Amino acid sequence: MFLKDLEFSKEKQAELIGDRATLDINMKHISLERKTEHDIHCRKLREKDRDLKNLKKAELQFKVASDALEQVKLVYAKVKSQLDIAPKDDGTLFQKRKELQKEVDLAKKTLAQQNGYTSHERARVEQMILEQENLLRDQSNLRLDVVDLKRLAAIKADERESKARDFVRAELRYQRAQEDVKTKNLHIQDSAKKYSEMQHKLSDFAKLYDVIKNERNKCVNLIQTSTQRASEMREKIKILQNEIEILRSKVNSKDRLLQKSHLKKNNAIAIRDSLRNEVSKQDRIGEENKEKREQKRMDIAKLNDLINKAEENMVQLRKRYEQSIQQRNDRGIKLIERNEEVCVFYEKLNVQETLLRNGDMELRARQEEIRILELEVAELKRLIAVAKKTLPKKKSMDDELVTTQIQLLLCRDHLLDLEKQLETPSEDGRIRVLKGDDPKPDELTAKVEELEFRLAEKEEKLLEKALIFEEVNRLSERTKKKAETGKEDTLNLAKKVNEFQGKIKATTRKMMAMVSELSMNQASAMKLQQEVKEKEALLEQCYIRMESGEAPDEEAEKAWMKMLRDQQRKKQEKIRRAEVEALQEQYKIAGDVYTTAEPRPNAYIPDDDAELPIPRPYGALAPFKPSEPGSSMRHVRKPAIKPIEI
Repeated sequence: MFLKDLEFSKEKQAELIGDRATLDINMKHISLERKTEHDIHCRKLREKDRDLKNLKKAELQFKVASDALEQVKLVYAKVKSQLDIAPKDDGTLFQKRKELQKEVDLAKKTLAQQNGYTSHERARVEQMILEQENLLRDQSNLRLDVVDLKRLAAIKADERESKARDFVRAELRYQRAQEDVKTKNLHIQDSAKKYSEMQHKLSDFAKLYDVIKNERNKCVNLIQTSTQRASEMREKIKILQNEIEILRSKVNSKDRLLQKSHLKKNNAIAIRDSLRNEVSKQDRIGEENKEKREQKRMDIAKLNDLINKAEENMVQLRKRYEQSIQQRNDRGIKLIERNEEVCVFYEKLNVQETLLRNGDMELRARQEEIRILELEVAELKRLIAVAKKTLPKKKSMDDELVTTQIQLLLCRDHLLDLEKQLETPSEDGRIRVLKGDDPKPDELTAKVEELEFRLAEKEEKLLEKALIFEEVNRLSERTKKKAETGKEDTLNLAKKVNEFQGKIKATTRKMMAMVSELSMNQASAMKLQQEVKEKEALLEQCYIRMESGEAPDEEAEKAWMKMLRDQQRKKQEKIRRAEVEALQEQYKIAGDVYTTAEPRPNAYIPDDDAELPIPRPYGALAPFKPSEPGSSMRHVRKPAIKPIEI
């Protein structure tokens, strides 16, 4: 074991040494990368400073150019204002001058003729006139030479400007070439540094390769030793497998015995559970019997109390019975009457009990009727209010009242006439004689006795009804008092009921709101689940299309095409920008200054020597230039442009 631990420690030491070497190499690489990144950062900072300086220079040049442009604009405005103020030359000034000169000459000749000069003086005047004409001719020739010289000077100035532009372009190219050389030198330096770094890395990797080679040799030795140990372990494993088979057979036999014991145990548990169920049933039956026994004992105690009370009542009744026997001789007749009265009272008592029950039932019915009547009263009040709103006019009601009063007076007058007719004895039809025979006195007395007996019965019934009426009045008074005392309770109860009903309604509203919110949330959840399923199906379809080499979907394809179009458009814009920059370079003058002067129309200068080589930029409507075509020209027929006369 100690030897094995020593070998494991040696292996761990070798692994740690290898890890240390790799970590050292990584540290060196990281330090080199840090140096390169630092150099790149410094170079970027220098480039940034240089770009900032160039930017400041460009801003200053832009400010100078903007100031120069403002000055040129001011000069242009002044010149334009002067041109507007000055009279326009329409081309006839030279002819007018010639005509005026002729008029002056004629005037001079006429003046010479009028003054009567001598012949010598006339010849002298004519000679002077000829000299003046020659001088004027020479002046016109010199003017033409001056115009030619101005034109040649303008051509030379244009050539000088073009040469200056070419020189500036050459300088810019030279500067760009120098910058390219500098960037190439920097790239060469970076590549040299990278080459040195790669050499260092290769040397480190060579060292690492040596270490790994040594470790590989060690691993080969270990593999050989492990193969020997594995062969030994295989033989041991075969021996152990034989022992395992022996133990497995023993385990199978013991498993069979264990299964048998488990079956016995399960049967015992089932028997025990059945016995416990029977015991619990017997306990439950015993508890029920105990409860019944206690109930019977309570019933027996109640019956004993009733028997004792009955015995006491029997003793009292015996005493009363003895007293009644003693008083029987004196009050025999009264006893019979009292017995009859007792029967009557028992009957009354039964009647009163039935009446009380009926009264309770009627009282409940009356309470229900009162509640219904209260509702009806409320409804009638509402109807009265509605009827008051729709009440007819008072005049019509007054007219009806007057007519009814007149009818009442007529009826009263008719009644008085009928009474007067009844009171006058002289009339024949006032008395009506009854038909039939008068009975005998015996029959009359029998009828009178019968009527008296019936009257006595009626009086007894009347008395009974009076007693019943008094009892009912007493009970009704009690019920009235109870109803009056219970009004407050009913009001409080009604208020509480109304409060509870309001709370119930509020809770039902809340429940309905919660149920509606829950249903909405469920619907939104179902909708979101459906969207998730649709998105998953779309994603699977996109994967399938991507595997087949197609676009994921139409939107992605459209986005890709849009990106391609944007790239194409950016390229076209870049080309157009380069063209614009190339055009702007034509207007660039020496000193990085741009000019806005339009180039001369040299393309239309004639080549023949018949006339002066001066372009004519005007058309048929000289001295006005043709106007530029506007935006409405697309609605107009294309005009036939006349050729330019040169």
